[in-house]
Amino acid sequence: LVYSSLALHYVEDVQGLFRRVAGWLTPGAGLVFSVEHPIYTAPRAPEWAIVNGREVWSLDRYLQEGARTTNWLADGVVKQHRTIGTYVRLLRDAGFTLLAIDEWGPNATQVQQNPDWARERDRPMFLLVAARRNA
Repeated sequence: LVYSSLALHYVEDVQGLFRRVAGWLTPGAGLVFSVEHPIYTAPRAPEWAIVNGREVWSLDRYLQEGARTTNWLADGVVKQHRTIGTYVRLLRDAGFTLLAIDEWGPNATQVQQNPDWARERDRPMFLLVAARRNA
């Protein structure tokens, strides 16, 4: 099993990485990873905005993949934006079968326990993926 948590959206050549990982794994072995959800990495300014008196997630440039520079924990952090479709295609091209994909967001119980998470029900922050190396 190869596992990665919230790191692959920093990797420029994720296609090459998926191919290397496939070479390390035996047939049937797994790759499990999480990345920031593409609707989170896409915008020029990843932030909530007020539109018609309602808080909404600002989204632009979703289909324009590539580097995005943001200020998160430090100024000038570079992330690589990819669509969900690109992640799926790159996995398949590297010799993986997609087993599961989840756009994580808190459920009602989690929001009740953590009220600050309520707006996370309007857009997922994370994409969770499980794949198996083909024979």
